[in-house]
Order: sequence, then structure tokens, then C-alpha cells
Amino acid sequence: MDDALSNLLSIIALKKSGDRSFLGQSSGHDEFGLFGGHQLAQGIAAAYQMVSKERIMNSIHALFLRPGNGSQAIHYEVESIRDGRSFAQRRVRAMQEDRNIFELTASFQSLESSELIISPDFPEGVEAPELLPTFAECIERVGPIFGEEWSTSERPVEYRIAHAPWAPTGPSDKGGIDFWFKAKRKLDNDAAIHAAVIAYMSDDCVSDTLLIPFNRTWGTEGTMCVSLDHSMWFHRPARADEWIYVEQWPSTAHGSRGLAHARMWQDGQLIASVAQEALLRF
Repeated sequence: MDDALSNLLSIIALKKSGDRSFLGQSSGHDEFGLFGGHQLAQGIAAAYQMVSKERIMNSIHALFLRPGNGSQAIHYEVESIRDGRSFAQRRVRAMQEDRNIFELTASFQSLESSELIISPDFPEGVEAPELLPTFAECIERVGPIFGEEWSTSERPVEYRIAHAPWAPTGPSDKGGIDFWFKAKRKLDNDAAIHAAVIAYMSDDCVSDTLLIPFNRTWGTEGTMCVSLDHSMWFHRPARADEWIYVEQWPSTAHGSRGLAHARMWQDGQLIASVAQEALLRF
């Protein structure tokens, strides 16, 4: 059993502490504060526990309000906003030391079929993941550009880099970071786990694309790149233990804020779309 994946699954497995409250473990380190994907995954796990099993998540909208403490547990409170026939919404609030550090609104849909389908084409020229270098191989070539711990720590997923400033191919034509990922072993057939892992990975490096035009990473001295908010739409059911291709690109930057986008694909189908705004200062 892989230690990094086991750790991520334990992060998602919240402990119930009240009728609508949960306790989540922290990261165990505080070099970079609390990773946003950590909070997204736990917020999704909390929201999923407060809806019926017939519902599937269709979107999340999150605010990163304060830096999280990687050495302290996180308290989550879930509020029911609405329960309709087709959709239900939940609001999740994360607290540390009586301070609100994170909020997430999640929307869930009852399963239904429809003949109204728009299916965009999978990006051209994407190489199979088995032909691409791992994250570790890329970092070994260029050095620990994100800081020693983040650069060298074990990932919970198999991670193959298609395009990045630190990869042999360089950034994509859109100026972005593109990669494949999948969990390192088979996961349970629990929609909450798959959604949480996919959301965790959606925050891995999307805002990093905003630094590419300036020839920086968030490990570059004097660089601040902090996530402000994160929105994600789940278009189709997907599994986090099967290959997912992620394409990311910077969209705009002005007034010390930048907006980046991402799309996620599985088996040639668009499964999720992501938008994240970040604070940029350097």
C-alpha cells in the first residue's frame, strides 16, 4: 500500500464531531501553509456526507480566506442551503483557532439522462502517459525549484508531465502546464473519494501557469502566488484511479490578481472544468 496515497485517503476520511460537523487532519507540516487542494478535498468529503447517496456533485465554489496551519486539525461545519427535486446545495466552513480559513459551496444533482450533449474534442497531439517523464524525473533534471520539501516529497498519484517550464518539452502552446495523473492503486467505488482526489489534484499547479509569462515559479525568490478562490464543474462521472489528462493555461492578470483555467479529460471525454484566481506579487 502506498504511503502517500494512504495519507491522502486518511485526510479525506473526516471524523464526525457533531450532527453537521467534522474534524479533518492537517498536513503535518507548515512549510507552505495548508495546501488549497487539501481543503478542497476535505470540504467535498464533508459536503458529500450531508446529502443522500443518490446525489452526485456537479460544482464547487471555494474561497481561501486565511492561510491554514499545517500543524493543526481543521474543524468543518456543513450548512444545508437547499434541497430541491433535482439539485441540493451545501455550504462548508473550515475553522482553525476560531478563525474562518476556508469556505466552500457545493451543488449536487440527482442522476438524470439527457440527449442534450456537447462533447468537445480531446486536445490533439497528446502523448500517452507511459511515454512521458514523471514529476520526480523532471525535478531531478532542473533541481528543487519549488523548495526542497514540495519538490522531493512523494506524490499520492502517478504523475506524468506533458508540458511545463521544468519539463523537456517546455510549456504548452497556451503557456500552460499539462499533465496526466491517476491514483497509485485502485480506489473504492465511492463518488465522494473520487471527486475529492480529483479536486485535490485540480489545485496542484493551476495558478503556477500565471507565473510562466514572467519566467518564475512560486519557489523563485521574492515571488508571492496565493490562491484566492477556486471553482470547479464536474461534467461527467470519473474515476481518480484511471488516467486523467489535465490541460491548464493563464487567462489574464491585472491589479496583482491573475485568473487561470484548466480542463480535465478521461477516455477522451471532458470530465471537469476549473477556474482559479490568485494573488500575484513580486
